[in-house]
Amino acid sequence: MEGIRKSYGDVDALRGVDLTVERGQIVALLGRNGAGKTTLVSVMSGLLKPDAGAVAVDDINVLTHPAEAAKMIGLAPQETGIYRVLTVRENLEFFGELAGLRRRESRARGDLVAEQLELTDLMGRKASQLSGGEARRLHTACALVHSPEFLMLDEPTVGADVASRQRLIETVAAMAADGAAVIYTTHYLAEVEALDADIVMIHNGEIMTRGTRAELIEQHHRGGLRFTVQGSVDQTILDDLDIVSVQPQTSGTAGEDVADYVIAGDLRMPDLIDRFGPSVGQLVSVERNLPDLEGVFLAVTGETVSDGEEGL
Repeated sequence: MEGIRKSYGDVDALRGVDLTVERGQIVALLGRNGAGKTTLVSVMSGLLKPDAGAVAVDDINVLTHPAEAAKMIGLAPQETGIYRVLTVRENLEFFGELAGLRRRESRARGDLVAEQLELTDLMGRKASQLSGGEARRLHTACALVHSPEFLMLDEPTVGADVASRQRLIETVAAMAADGAAVIYTTHYLAEVEALDADIVMIHNGEIMTRGTRAELIEQHHRGGLRFTVQGSVDQTILDDLDIVSVQPQTSGTAGEDVADYVIAGDLRMPDLIDRFGPSVGQLVSVERNLPDLEGVFLAVTGETVSDGEEGL
């Protein structure tokens, strides 16, 4: 993808995105709701025409040759897309044939993918009778049934149970090991680490940074402390602190406002407590800001990766 831009009225969903995914690589697209992840996946798959930029899969222009590119693409969008009146087997065979497989090949591939995602015992059951986790696995299986060379999964484990989530992650990792290129959008940091993915952080329609977990922590994590304060804070206490983020909450005990602060640097807990002096009673909690992906995302964007508004 080169120079991808997409707007919805006055909202700039994508602002000049460049992104390359290699064969055998898993790229985890990490961002809050509304960051542009779903719009980006829709453009990549050819479902949405960008306002500017170019998209190619293995040198096939997705925008000018969508049918040819579609044969190489597997897409599981965020909203579950299965036919509830069909059985699990019928769903898999239908999506296989839709992707160009012959009936016998589609049945064989359906059996294989069903085994991978633990759907074999459910093949004769109608999709309307599946649990949420089972339906989510079938949704993903339909995107895998034709062995796509480029797989895109948009929030694939939303609403899935723990077992379904684990099977999905294992299957995605196996496909990448077999040479597929994978885009995996999520805001679940544990999944990103489990996939050992190359991480792309997107914020307000722009890619902010990219790298492995270790690389991003080394480049962007600045240490520091997290602390929660109840009530109005004397500004002199906060002066000279390298405040990375402030997250206000509705109210604490006695109806007073509560705010979570993150500061970077080498300030120690006892020093922060001393700085509050007589106001130390306002401190609800203090903890070290440990080096993790949440801390990296906070350092890069100024916000946490969770609790974003629903959006594009």
